Amino acid sequence: MPISQDIIQRTIDKMVRSQEKKKEITSYLEANKPHLLGNIRKKGRIRDCCNVLIFRDYASWEQKLYKSNFCKYDKFCLACATRRSIKMIQKFEAWIVQYGLDTKNWYHISLTVKHNNRQSLDFLMDKLWRAKEKLAQRFRNSKRANHKTKSFMNNFDGIVSSVEITYSQKSWWHPHIHMLVCTDKNIHIEYSQKLTTYSNRELQKEWYQITGDSYSVAMRKVEVNKDNYSRKGIGEVFKYAVKFSKLDIPQLSEVIEIQLIKKYRFFATYGIFRGWKIEKSDIMNNDKFIEKTFEYYKDGFEEK
Repeated sequence: MPISQDIIQRTIDKMVRSQEKKKEITSYLEANKPHLLGNIRKKGRIRDCCNVLIFRDYASWEQKLYKSNFCKYDKFCLACATRRSIKMIQKFEAWIVQYGLDTKNWYHISLTVKHNNRQSLDFLMDKLWRAKEKLAQRFRNSKRANHKTKSFMNNFDGIVSSVEITYSQKSWWHPHIHMLVCTDKNIHIEYSQKLTTYSNRELQKEWYQITGDSYSVAMRKVEVNKDNYSRKGIGEVFKYAVKFSKLDIPQLSEVIEIQLIKKYRFFATYGIFRGWKIEKSDIMNNDKFIEKTFEYYKDGFEEK
């Protein structure tokens, strides 16, 4: 019953990349922005994250990374950001089936604020955050029976939202919102030549009213049922907020600093999803197993 070398190697390759990126980030922060690393305990946890990997191969043919010393600082650490994203997707998919929500209509929505290369990330995040909070408040108000003005978002029973920050040489900083929404209704969407994507005109108008200058709204239906999940639709919401590979270290440090100072919560839930979070891991498989342990030394993992 040998442990799959393919699973081990794929995991180790990811962890090596994470270790390399982590060294770059922590070295830069120690030299330029030591206040972001905080106390010695935090620095130690980040430095030692994923130094030990324990794999298990069960008699039931289940193979997994059983245990590791994760730092859980997913804004600094690629490994912890990836792990958090995967856990959230898996738990949410199971939760959908558990509560019979796979029979509803599901949509993925992207909301963008107007931006250019003269605007700082701090300015754009404030702009996006104010708009996000206004839209969320409209959703909450619309659910009140005595509230006369109904938002387009009232069509939905629940919303899961996240903020993603990207950067390009052409448009510079581009923070935007991803939403996964569900409803019993069939929402009309159509292709917009101007936006070059599918959208909804009513939501475009409301987003423009909120932002004052932005109507860039993408909306598409996603497949969510117990036999066929659109990982692209769900994954857009649950993936990590920053693409570590797309930003250089100074840019990453700027994102980290703004988030820590402003206390932004990049993930939020509303309606029937309000309060949803990743539960603790299930009870481990009690089958017999083979275990292998790897430790990180300098620039790679070695089996103990």
